[in-house]
Amino acid sequence: MNSPFANIFLATQHRIQTEVTDIKYIDQDLGQLKAKVRPPVSWPCVLIDFEDFSFENLSENVQTATGTIVLRLGFEPHSNSSQATPLPYIEQAIAYYDIEWALHKAIQGWAPGTELGSYSRISTTTQTRTDSYRVREIRYSIAFEDYSTKHQQLFAPAALSMSEQILIP
Repeated sequence: MNSPFANIFLATQHRIQTEVTDIKYIDQDLGQLKAKVRPPVSWPCVLIDFEDFSFENLSENVQTATGTIVLRLGFEPHSNSSQATPLPYIEQAIAYYDIEWALHKAIQGWAPGTELGSYSRISTTTQTRTDSYRVREIRYSIAFEDYSTKHQQLFAPAALSMSEQILIP
């Protein structure tokens, strides 16, 4: 793939798949968790999105890209976690905290490629929903330089001519 975004997506998908085996579904965020009926995913899931990227010109048509990658971590409903609930059910209901923690440990400081910056967490929030699914949004900043449109300059060596001969006595 040539696009840095495609490469970031594929590398991130592979990293999550190999490092956080509790995650059962990893895809682009195309609004799957906004479905009015049961979302078309396996649980727990991570949906990856690119938001708020800005670009700054350097020189020779090279740019620095800086933006946010959002990992939406979705969980199906579980039992109550109130103090009156037996401990094994509470542990099952709040297991998403451990999965979120494992996801963060796999991503924080990791670079999805040799020419790409590394992930740095900037925020974590819980999505407000009207259904019983739990969705956590973890936002990471990342930056990289884009050389794809750099002006190519062709240099030809100057031709040398020897019109005089130098004699050394």
